[in-house]
Amino acid sequence: MKINQMEVGDVISGIAGPLGLPSQLHPYENGETVVFTAGGVGLPPVYPIMREHLRRGNHVTLISGFRTRDLMFWAEPDQRIGLLQAEFPELLDVIYTTNDGSFGIDGFVTGPLEEMLKNMKAGTGRTVGEVVTIGPPLMMRAVSDLTKPYGVKTVASLNSIMVDATGMCGACMVPVTIDGKMVRKHACIDGPELDAHLIDWDKFLPRFLQFRKQEDENKSRHGFG
Repeated sequence: MKINQMEVGDVISGIAGPLGLPSQLHPYENGETVVFTAGGVGLPPVYPIMREHLRRGNHVTLISGFRTRDLMFWAEPDQRIGLLQAEFPELLDVIYTTNDGSFGIDGFVTGPLEEMLKNMKAGTGRTVGEVVTIGPPLMMRAVSDLTKPYGVKTVASLNSIMVDATGMCGACMVPVTIDGKMVRKHACIDGPELDAHLIDWDKFLPRFLQFRKQEDENKSRHGFG
């Protein structure tokens, strides 16, 4: 909120972090598509990963979801997604969804994704090589739950759980299950991208509310009450 109030010429004195690991990009040479489900402001972190897949020759399907048309961005031909479509017309498919049906497909990103998965299983659609989901936690869980029965590798980016993003506070602990045992990972060191099918979402989702009291107090103290 403070950053959003900054004007041209204002300066941030210093930034530490984030730590974490780079995205893992794999070649797909048999016609598979890498599907990105971007929920709202999940689109900016999706963009550079998607761009690198395209530059490596991987086919990409972007499913970009917004609550309403008025909140959409980068959708015009001269903006980022449009420019990528012009640069990679044979490699990039773009699908838009809106919760209220004001643009694109009426509903959530899981709708087109489910259709793609069903077509893949029926042998009538392109094979989904992997899914990368970035956006609201409930959306990422829904995507993970949807892809798991199909055995499609799914990566969730958990940058939104980070607090200091330097490995000091431990607030971004992510419970994952490996070989039947619960293991603690940290989004800012082991992530932010983790195997969505290993995350214990029932334990993880409540962690987004653990600092609500402190957040409300801070917002009030800084005039954002």
